[in-house]
Amino acid sequence: MIYNVPPENDDFHIDLSLSDREKTWVRPVAIGVAVAGVIFIIATMTTNVAAYLLPMNDEYLQVLIPLAADGGEALALKKLDHEIMDKTMVVRGAVENRTDYPLSMIVAVVTMQDTTGRFPQVVEVPAQPTELPPHGMADFTAMATLQEKPAGYFVKFRIADGPFVPHKDDRASTYGITVK
Repeated sequence: MIYNVPPENDDFHIDLSLSDREKTWVRPVAIGVAVAGVIFIIATMTTNVAAYLLPMNDEYLQVLIPLAADGGEALALKKLDHEIMDKTMVVRGAVENRTDYPLSMIVAVVTMQDTTGRFPQVVEVPAQPTELPPHGMADFTAMATLQEKPAGYFVKFRIADGPFVPHKDDRASTYGITVK
């Protein structure tokens, strides 16, 4: 007589060539990789490791700035004026986009110096409108109160959270000549 005996484990099972090997090395390797990953993440957040791995400097970010049609600077300073009241200086100006592409989030960086030269004020103001169309104009106004009487200032432009944008001084110069 033949007896039909059911197997002890009735689950589906595929028998592979490595199925019956002991895997004592898998857990230590996985733990080591996880620890190394966590150390790498902490190192990139707290040290200069990320600066060595990612070349994020001003030269690298210059690709964000288009060139003008003549291959020159992207911006042209069209107007620049200042007003001094006691120890307060107000600088107003206008800048033109010389490229064939729109520029957005242009920031005017105005450094104002007093007569001592020891306490400069750096004021960053966004140009209005924030989206500068091709060959369009934008205005900016910066104001600061200095510790001593104002003596001078200089203006640079940059993309918000980005590199400085080269500009050329394209103001009409009169040299004291009055036209009647």
